[in-house]
Amino acid sequence: MGVAAHPECHPRSPDRGSDRRHLAAKLDAADFGITQFFFDAHDYFAMVDELGELGCETPVLPGIMPLLNPTAIRRFAGIAGATFPDALAEKVEAAEAPEQRMAIAADAAAGLCAELLERGVPGLHLYCMNRSDVVDEVLSRLAQLS
Repeated sequence: MGVAAHPECHPRSPDRGSDRRHLAAKLDAADFGITQFFFDAHDYFAMVDELGELGCETPVLPGIMPLLNPTAIRRFAGIAGATFPDALAEKVEAAEAPEQRMAIAADAAAGLCAELLERGVPGLHLYCMNRSDVVDEVLSRLAQLS
């Protein structure tokens, strides 16, 4: 059984401490967790460290969402209470061709994945929003980084 985790805290949590206690309790009843998307590895590792301080050792896979559609993802980030990478969004929006947008989004996602893998995450979950081609691009770039 898997459960959802929010590296930057659930948007309805009253505070970080109660968020982490609630998440630890969910994870204690689960086999694994998968995070909401995030764009900074620090947010994931802070969550894992805070869960560890609570005695929670259930693996949590980081959820990665390539920034192909900045407008939609900005909206999703607002709903989820996640930090939005404005600088990356500006690069994607400035790209003149779909191939350029894909390259920018896939490069950024692969870089984040590589950082996470180097630091020992138990796996990765890629949110592709019905765009399997972006998963292929991220994995291709990730293989080149290895």
